[in-house]
Amino acid sequence: MKRKFYILTINIGSTSTKLGLFANEISLFKETVDHKGEELSNIGGVSERLSFHRQVIDQILARHPEKGEKVDLIVSRGGVTHPLNSGPYLITDVMCRDLESARYGWHPSNLGPLLARQMAEERGVQAIIFDSPVTDEMEPIARISGLKEIERKAAFHVLNQKSAARKAARRFEKGYEEMNMILAHLGGGITICAHRKGRIIDGTHGLNEGPFTPQRSGALPLKDVIELCFSGRFKKEELESHLMGRGGLVSYLGTHDIKEIEERIKGGDKDAHLIIKAMCYQVGKDIGAMATVLKGNVDTIVLTGNLCYSALIVEEIKLNVGFIAPIVVFSGDDELENLALGGLEVLRSGDLSNIQDY
Repeated sequence: MKRKFYILTINIGSTSTKLGLFANEISLFKETVDHKGEELSNIGGVSERLSFHRQVIDQILARHPEKGEKVDLIVSRGGVTHPLNSGPYLITDVMCRDLESARYGWHPSNLGPLLARQMAEERGVQAIIFDSPVTDEMEPIARISGLKEIERKAAFHVLNQKSAARKAARRFEKGYEEMNMILAHLGGGITICAHRKGRIIDGTHGLNEGPFTPQRSGALPLKDVIELCFSGRFKKEELESHLMGRGGLVSYLGTHDIKEIEERIKGGDKDAHLIIKAMCYQVGKDIGAMATVLKGNVDTIVLTGNLCYSALIVEEIKLNVGFIAPIVVFSGDDELENLALGGLEVLRSGDLSNIQDY
């Protein structure tokens, strides 16, 4: 009889806090708390953000009789660190310092490993990340940016993309490593990647490139960005917040709430309809770009993430890219479950000392 392991999983996103408790593969609970833009905009530095999300986590735990007290391992979504391999990494002091200082960049996911380490120390267990968003399988040619001082980097929704890719492969009765796919993760952040035979060989950086998203500006005309930088309107941190938190749908429509925007469209708001179509148009352009990365040899296009709950968005994207390859849609994400399965694999190996060193 297999031993029962209890795994607590944490996923801090740009607009949500997600928590789950698993007994081996079985979910005891999974809960998502969505945060309004104004709620997040009033939070200051890292310590305030940690306190905010920890309070949310404690409130979730209090709603469940399991309460996460009996835990063998805590697994968090990774943050923005230096490039990593796929798989598990122990959350170390060095990793925490890099995430807290935003040495390699800032994203709310930086908070997840910090919270996981904090909670693991309280419980006397280990904390890990699994399939970090900075998992780097890019090929050398994809790293060339056009300016010698700047190298293109990997920062994708790796955890959900690889999970959705494996599910899609099963639909085609093939292995992930046998197929060429384009994955589009559509959520608070959007990343579009070319998967060739089980590796992500190129993709749009989740913070610097790609389509605009509910809150992020995505790629912008370079000269205009330079003008904005030197306009005197913003300090560096303020401009980053402006582009990453108040860009995209928020910039044009004042909200990132898709349901609210769809209601406005149903009520005849033509401007709102145009902006949604423009976001889907940009998603389609980058899917087309990834088709050229795969030299037109595309077995399927996979759409995944919370924006896929919107029939309007899915159908608009399908209209733009349906000619390239068959399209598979997996609404939402299974990131908490995927983190738990990664943690379970580690626990069943029986030796956490073999985990990759950050």
